[in-house]
Amino acid sequence: MLSLTKTVFSISKSQQAGSAQRWCDYMGEVYYPLDCTPLDPRSFEGSLTALQLSNLGISKFTADALRTVRRQQLSGTEEVVFIFPTREREHFGHLGIEDEVGPGEMYVLNSSEPYWTQIANKTQNVTIKVPANCVRERFPLLDRTYGRRNIANAGMVPIVAQLALQTFNMVPLVDPQVLKRTEDNILDLMCIMLETRNVSDVPESTTVALSDITFQRLSSFLSLHFRDPGLAPEHAAISLRVSLRYVHKVYQLHGTTFGRELMGLRLQEADRLLRAPYGKNSLPLPISEVAYICGFSSQSHFSARYKEHFGFTPNERRLNPSEDTA
Repeated sequence: MLSLTKTVFSISKSQQAGSAQRWCDYMGEVYYPLDCTPLDPRSFEGSLTALQLSNLGISKFTADALRTVRRQQLSGTEEVVFIFPTREREHFGHLGIEDEVGPGEMYVLNSSEPYWTQIANKTQNVTIKVPANCVRERFPLLDRTYGRRNIANAGMVPIVAQLALQTFNMVPLVDPQVLKRTEDNILDLMCIMLETRNVSDVPESTTVALSDITFQRLSSFLSLHFRDPGLAPEHAAISLRVSLRYVHKVYQLHGTTFGRELMGLRLQEADRLLRAPYGKNSLPLPISEVAYICGFSSQSHFSARYKEHFGFTPNERRLNPSEDTA
């Protein structure tokens, strides 16, 4: 039988009285007894949504600057905490090791040992909590991963984090048995993510497949947002929860760049608008408006890039809408 509990907790600037203690209390309900110290208790804001399945506890977390300390526990169940930062870098200390990780990376903590974490304002992460024996039986080298960075396959880190997030959208829409299978698949992928931490350990076909998945996700992101004139690779990295470096690497593996793909989408949409028929009682869109709609900063920039790509100006295209493009 699937055990399922979903809870949501948040603190806003209008709820400051005792906010640090209430945040501690709720973190204790979702995770373990923790000491939480906001950098600025007077303006601290945070939210935590938690989903408890049979074995996995999954949470999505947003909070302002905060230091959290887990004290030594003399008894209790040993659990593993996988933390995937999705916005801002996180500092941590565990088993005598101190380090930091950022979006596109992850780190692992042992709940039975003391640790601390420290985050900046507006930090976001995805956290997966699981009994240690469930991981260790699949991945016997688990104990070597605690408190360290670069212990996971960088290509799989965002995939695992995204799959965990999607689980929230499945509740309560799918059959409990489907959720149980999803839970098992997430756990298996987490262990594969650890097993294939070195690029040399990953078969070439697997590496290519992971980059293909990310490239498809990047393409979908661009298709939705290419009209934004301020769109940058950093926005894609944040949205897909991968590092900026990995975004550039994926485009390099596919023989292109973020800028080239973005420009291609903008020019194709502009060409479609210029060629679109208009009625007897309607006027065509001004070229300046076409440029604006497609995300160009100015009409002159649009016209120059359009001619460079197609071989003729936007005005010439409008006069000859059936002419083949370059």
